[in-house]
This record gives sequence, structure tokens and C-alpha cells, in this order.
Amino acid sequence: LAIIMVFGLVMLYSASYTTGYLRMGDSLHYIKQQAICMTIGIGCMVVMSYVDHRFLRWASKPLYWVVLAMLAVTLTFAPLNGCRRWIRLGGLTLQTSEVAKFEMILLTADIAARTPQVKFGEVPLRKWVHHSIVVELIRPILWLMPVLILLVLEPHMSGILLTTAIVGTILMLTGCGGVLTWCGAAAAALLLKPALTLVESIGYLQDRLNTWSDDLEALNDQTKQSLYAIGSGGLKGLGLGNSVEKQLWLPESTNDFIFSVVCEELGFIGAVLIIVLFILLIAQGLMIAYKAENQFCTMVGIGIMAQIAWQVFCNIAVVTNTIPNTGISLPFFSSGGTSLILLLAEMGVMVNIGRNGERAAQQRAAAHAQRQAAKAQRDAELKDRTINLDDARRARNEL
Repeated sequence: LAIIMVFGLVMLYSASYTTGYLRMGDSLHYIKQQAICMTIGIGCMVVMSYVDHRFLRWASKPLYWVVLAMLAVTLTFAPLNGCRRWIRLGGLTLQTSEVAKFEMILLTADIAARTPQVKFGEVPLRKWVHHSIVVELIRPILWLMPVLILLVLEPHMSGILLTTAIVGTILMLTGCGGVLTWCGAAAAALLLKPALTLVESIGYLQDRLNTWSDDLEALNDQTKQSLYAIGSGGLKGLGLGNSVEKQLWLPESTNDFIFSVVCEELGFIGAVLIIVLFILLIAQGLMIAYKAENQFCTMVGIGIMAQIAWQVFCNIAVVTNTIPNTGISLPFFSSGGTSLILLLAEMGVMVNIGRNGERAAQQRAAAHAQRQAAKAQRDAELKDRTINLDDARRARNEL
């Protein structure tokens, strides 16, 4: 995590100093903001690493209603680039969808952990189907729907995509709904393309889809400049700080398209290195989650790692024109205070889960060793009280 954070700061400075100087009059504008938010985030990480998971579980329900209120308040602010996604208080801004992601991780984990899972064959087929669909799947998804409706009104399609993917990943990897969940996910993937044809009435989405093409001339300028940057980097890149596209050619080079600058300056090797670092972080997080002390902590850990995994995948897919252009930031790299602070707070939760999981494992090992010692002692006492037949016969013969 520390390597990714330092790497992210270096690349953000490299990608932002031209934009900062020309637009803000300060080449350090973006890196200063990011450093301040990272400091706050590290403080939040330390605090969250000591917050009892039972408090988080209890707070998930009240926090849900707070998040709905925040999303509703967001709709009252003036739009920016046609979207209402931020609460602005003075010079500070808060992107409420980031808070909603974390809240849905906690709430879905709590609901799923409280729901008993019924395996196929344990009950009659009709009851199993009803329990798997209604109790294990529909109930958690019902809590998600108001959040998605408010995100549609912003509109914030990338937030909808990520929040749905996070909740779906938690339900799939923890076995909720059994095989029916996996079948539903496969059906959703197959129906995605036909569903996209139904969005003609939503101009915001249709504009994005119209510019998603294999034809370079049909692409919007942002995606086109992104591909130019990636292609210019080649194998080894142009060198740190030598990007041409960041000189105001590539829109959002400090945010959603910072990975393009990485590819241009560090080349294919640097891009692969970043992907490997994220894979290692996610793998370590999943190991911590599966060694957690209870099912709720396991689900929370899976949800946090799912958020990072989906954001990394979707961000790289967007900048490479693999999926339609949508605003998804690269964790720990893209500028954005709300996202960085909440990601670091979530890392604090992972530290908490890992620490408590290790402590629980040590307690289980100590209890197992104590039971083994007690069993060995009982066996020794039983052996002492047991009469050996050969000794008894010899004693009788001597008499």
C-alpha cells in the first residue's frame, strides 16, 4: 500500500504540474491538495484501525439513512458539467457517491452475515428456491435500489456501475443465493449489450455509447488522446515528466485518465508494474478477509477489495477504450480528496480486520493446544488407573 501511495503521488505531480500552473497559477496546486487529503486519510486509517467491527455493524443501518439524505441533498446543488454529484460547502466539496459505496459494503455485509444460508438438498426444492432468491438475494438488493435511484437522478452512471458491482461481488463470493447468484450474474453479462440499446432516451448515456467505437475517427477527443498517449509510451516510455499529452491535450489527465500519462511516461513496463502492485494489494486483502474472525468481517474485507479491483479494472478499461468512457478514478493515483480519504479509511478497516483475525487465530490455536494438553493428561491418568493383565497374572502366580 505504501509503495502504491508514493507511486501515486509521484505520478500525480508529473501529470498535474502543467495543468496546475496554466489553470491555477501554481504547478503544485493538485499535489498540495492530494498531500493534504492523504494526510487526513492516513489519520482516518489509524482511527478506523481501532474502531470495533461491532460498532461498524451497528452503525451500518443509521448510516444508510444518512447516506440517502446526503444523496438527496446533492441533487439540490447547481450542476457541474451537467451532473449533480458534489455537496459544496465553501471551498470544500464532498462526493457523496464515495460515501455510499462504503456504506453499502457495511450494510450488505451485515445483512448477508445475518441471513442463514440453505444448501441445495437440505430442504424441499420449492423452499430452497424461495430462500435463495427472496431471502438471500432480493432482501440485500432492495436496500441497494434507493441508492441507485438517487444516483440515476444525479446522473452518476459510473457510481451505479461500481456500487452494483461491489454488492454483487459480496453476494457472489460469500455464497448468498448459491448457484442462482452465479447464473444471474452470467445472465446479466449476456443481457448487457441488448440493455445498452435501450438507453437512447438518456442522452447522457447515449453520447458515451456513440463515441465508443473501434474507429479512431469516431472516438471522442478524450479517448483518442488517451490512446495516443498509450501508443506513444511504447515499451519503456518517454521518461518521467516527459509526457506530451498532459500538456492540456488530454482532458482529465490528473484524474480519470492519469493511467494514460503513466503509460506514456513509463511505457508498458511501468503500466504492468502498477497493475502487479494492485494485484498484490488485492490478493493480500482477500487473504486477510478470509482469515477474519467472523463472517461479517470477511464480507466487509471482500467488499473493500472488490471496490479497489473494480475501480482499477474499469479505469484501465476506459483509458484503453475497452469499455465506454465513464468517470472512474484510479485508486491512490487520481486526484480527488473524498475518494482518497475514504479509501485510506477503508484500509484502516482492513488493518483492523487483519489484527483481530490474527488475534482470533492465536486464541483458537491456544484453545486447541489447551484441549490437546487436557486430553493428554486424561489419557495419562487413565493409563495409570488401567490394570495391566500381564502384571496382574505375574502377581497372582507369585502369591
